[in-house]
Amino acid sequence: METHPSLAVKWSCPDLTIYAGEVTIGEEDRNKMDSKKRKLEKTRITEAACALLNSGGGLIAMQMTNKSEHPVEMGQDLEKSLRELIMSPNMQAFFETKQQEDQFYIFVKSWSCRPEDGSTKPRICSLGSSLYCRSITSKVAMDSREAFEFLKDKKACIKYRPTDDGAPPAKIPRAMCQNSLESNPAFEIFQSKKLEYGQCLLFSESTSIEFKQFSTKHVQAYMKNIIPEYISAFANTQGGYLFIGVDDKRIILGCPKDNVDRDSLKTVANETISKVPVFHFCSSKDKDKVSYETRVIDVFQEGNLYGYLCVIKVEPFCCAVFSEAPISWMVDKEKGVYRLNTEEWVRMMVDFGPEASSKDLSKDFECQLSLCNSPPHCRPVYSKKGLQHKVDLQQRLFQVSPDCLKYTPESLWKELCSQHKRLKGLVKQQIRSFSCGLLILYRSWAVDLNLKEKQEVICDALLIAQNSPPILYTILGEQDEQGQDYCNHTAFTLKQKLVNTGGYTGRVCVMTKVLCLSSQNNIETNGGSVSPINYPSSYNLANIQEMQDLLQALVIVLLNFRSFLSDQLGCEILNLLTAQQYEILSKSLRKTRELFVHGLPGSGKTIIAMKIMEKIRNTFHCETDSILYICENQPLRDFIR
Repeated sequence: METHPSLAVKWSCPDLTIYAGEVTIGEEDRNKMDSKKRKLEKTRITEAACALLNSGGGLIAMQMTNKSEHPVEMGQDLEKSLRELIMSPNMQAFFETKQQEDQFYIFVKSWSCRPEDGSTKPRICSLGSSLYCRSITSKVAMDSREAFEFLKDKKACIKYRPTDDGAPPAKIPRAMCQNSLESNPAFEIFQSKKLEYGQCLLFSESTSIEFKQFSTKHVQAYMKNIIPEYISAFANTQGGYLFIGVDDKRIILGCPKDNVDRDSLKTVANETISKVPVFHFCSSKDKDKVSYETRVIDVFQEGNLYGYLCVIKVEPFCCAVFSEAPISWMVDKEKGVYRLNTEEWVRMMVDFGPEASSKDLSKDFECQLSLCNSPPHCRPVYSKKGLQHKVDLQQRLFQVSPDCLKYTPESLWKELCSQHKRLKGLVKQQIRSFSCGLLILYRSWAVDLNLKEKQEVICDALLIAQNSPPILYTILGEQDEQGQDYCNHTAFTLKQKLVNTGGYTGRVCVMTKVLCLSSQNNIETNGGSVSPINYPSSYNLANIQEMQDLLQALVIVLLNFRSFLSDQLGCEILNLLTAQQYEILSKSLRKTRELFVHGLPGSGKTIIAMKIMEKIRNTFHCETDSILYICENQPLRDFIR
């Protein structure tokens, strides 16, 4: 795994934040920079943007080297790089910028393959695919869209290419590939043992033939640089021959023997090709690498050995051959900013979820969240036919009414207000400027997000209101140094889940504010701790429809569970709890010490038990092996384990 050496992740913020270091901002100042330094800065910013696009969105923070009292533009080279990254002229679809004193911020929305401009987008964002193909006499790098279509076609071709006896699809017989290449006019030269310096070949470059010169004394470095791309191009097309030591006029020049010896030429070629990544969609058991043959042919001049011609014959490949690992980045709490390897990248690119025609799904389930327009980390969500959909569940659990700010659940709000006399005034002081939305209360939002409960917290309240971003209030009885960290971590997790589990594709950041009942200032002023960065107004929920979209993503976050069909279908899918099941799980474990749930087989009792065990672990800070689960069914016991 390759981690990024110069991008640091700030985990203490409520949003995913990558610090890109010192950067020169502004067209005028960037034009004055050393070209190498300017390119390094541009690459660093683009890689940070790619990582955030693929990881749920977030914020790129940088220190401006050129301090300016007045707002400055980002710089045309940076803008162009970001437009190329998203393959769209509409940079505002995914990026916004803001300058605060000597800090410059790029706000990044999560990537989704929803067509912003009517064109199909791949499942993840990439700086380069490292896939090549031949186009007449040229080697062409596939952009992300072309790579997506290429991989999709390869996968479909393998899947729907059955053998005569109905067995799994087989690879193209190697003999057929060899016959095709041996009929090529280049094959006769490939078989030669010696050639003449200055000899003109009787064939020209084509889809299956490429000429390259030894135009440098650094022969080995030159070969390591060019071979992977041509191997990928030939293998992904129809195969072919790479001649190293022939100029564009078909004249054999070779490489002078004073610059290199015969054995090292062949060794460098073979070692370079052995490192070329491949990916198999087929059932190849041996995971074959590229099939090729290298010949080093003596080149004579006036009867004396002058040098060598290197020829590589490449056979067409069954699946996909890369020049190197694709250039695509992600962010992970354990790994930091890291580059995807080839297998990870391909699997995410062609991840369409279960087949739409799957009888197990189409018969009994309806899709609530598909992968065709969702962020990269999302899993498909299905609900049982006849049960409430995410829209119905949102209307029942989190209904939004025009010109009305509701507290939900109302019973918990009344209970908390009766237990803490100053709570009502404190909360109303904070939300008095909002007139439409919901204040969703939990004794601990952390527990419902599978985080550890903080016992000093009286309650958490999530405000979803019109003309405001989501705000998470953490209310403490007494001042606590760890309160802000808890609130930030909970808000960060909620935001990530809204995007990566709930499938929310709008701009979103959950702002944070910590309030304390013992502090008189909280009631008299807008005290507490707030997010220090002023987000653009586009992060506000503009209307009821946007609030409902976010709340439907929240429904998936809170009510999802891994479907029993995941193993059967060979990919992970999620199902949703019913509203009644969710209401059972919402009960306080500290108050409800016993719970009797009666239901028919298949009504979800086991799912409720599993969810309750998760809550026990997070509420009481106990280990999994400290929880006793008893059942009379051995297969069920094994499943729970």
